Amino acid sequence: MNVERTRLNRRAFLRASACAISAPLAMPSAIFGFNGGVSPSNKINVFHVGMGVRGNQVMEIFLDNPNYRVVGTCDCMRNRAESGAAKADAHYGDKGTAISYYYEEALERPDVDVICCACPDHWHTKISVEACRAGKDVYCEKPLTLTLQESRLIVKAARKYNRVCTGGSQRVMEDYGSIAPILQSGAIGEVKEALVEVGGPPIPCYLPEQPIPEGLDWDRWLGQAPYAPYNEGRYTGFYDSGWRRYSEYGTGFLADWGAHKFAAALYCVGLDLEEPVEITPPGYDGSPYAIATYKNGFKIYHIWNGPDDHDMTFKGTEGEFDVRYSKLKPLKQVDVRRYAGGATTIADDFAFCVRHRARPFQDFAYAAKAAALCQLFAICHKLGRKLQWDAENCRFVGDEEANRHVARPQRAPYAIPSV
Repeated sequence: MNVERTRLNRRAFLRASACAISAPLAMPSAIFGFNGGVSPSNKINVFHVGMGVRGNQVMEIFLDNPNYRVVGTCDCMRNRAESGAAKADAHYGDKGTAISYYYEEALERPDVDVICCACPDHWHTKISVEACRAGKDVYCEKPLTLTLQESRLIVKAARKYNRVCTGGSQRVMEDYGSIAPILQSGAIGEVKEALVEVGGPPIPCYLPEQPIPEGLDWDRWLGQAPYAPYNEGRYTGFYDSGWRRYSEYGTGFLADWGAHKFAAALYCVGLDLEEPVEITPPGYDGSPYAIATYKNGFKIYHIWNGPDDHDMTFKGTEGEFDVRYSKLKPLKQVDVRRYAGGATTIADDFAFCVRHRARPFQDFAYAAKAAALCQLFAICHKLGRKLQWDAENCRFVGDEEANRHVARPQRAPYAIPSV
């Protein structure tokens, strides 16, 4: 079912147009004007792209938040796009939610303020870059990117087009935010290490062909990824299976939780805009774990399939902090980055920043660094050797095989545009 956007049939076009016209709250908020953004008194109009397992959960966050109005849903599986719109209509008590099978249509709508991208990881950068170019702000699910090259492109697009863009990790602040003032106050001295337990790296997918379900544009779902036959095991978005585990579409469960927990560890020690200079695999120098070492000597351990049990444990020159048990408090008041405008949730932080044209707590620059750390760990696991990383030039030092993993070929016509 390789249906191109330009071949959208008349019935689908008329239905989408009718939905847009009938939406009573879909007036373009940008016309009210407020420092080039959304008026403080008006709803932020969100077009939601990706209606799988996580996509439905994220849309509920926007539906339940009075700052937003979901004005449309999109998915390359038709019944998902339609059921998402039906859910939004039921919530609002009207028929105002547009349905689309092509996210590009949302980029052309002047009433759309925000694109929410909740697609599989291999779609994140392309949709986000094109949304920025179209003048939309972006809420993109974690992990933010699939490759190290993408982690540069996505931030470059946000800056070039002056957009408010947030990664979707609510857990950095809401689960671990209270730890940052403790550690940065010196409660355990100089923090030297963080032991972080997340899942394993991705594996290639070799599943056999199955019939493509009715209503699914499989070629579009694959996007930039190499062509492969449909199999439910590739397509499903369940957290314990499906596309998340495969290297063609994601960075494994390493990044699924690493986007939360590695990002939180770096935030807590004030290194969340840094990338490591060295990554070593399990077994190197006797360590059972992969280790990422930063310029200042700080180390993050990828705890996976090892003898120890951790959520996140920090080790310093004067003690340890285990996030599960420690009761330490800050030694003094310190200034740490928080949600903006007194917000207590990532959705409220994003709304405040969209209205005031400010960078959100989990700005793309922070989310991209967390994704990059996951990608560096995954490459190190795959190659099984010590790697030296030159973040400024986005290259491994003296290792051409490793450099082949910095980016990947992208299948036409789904390549990420240049920025």
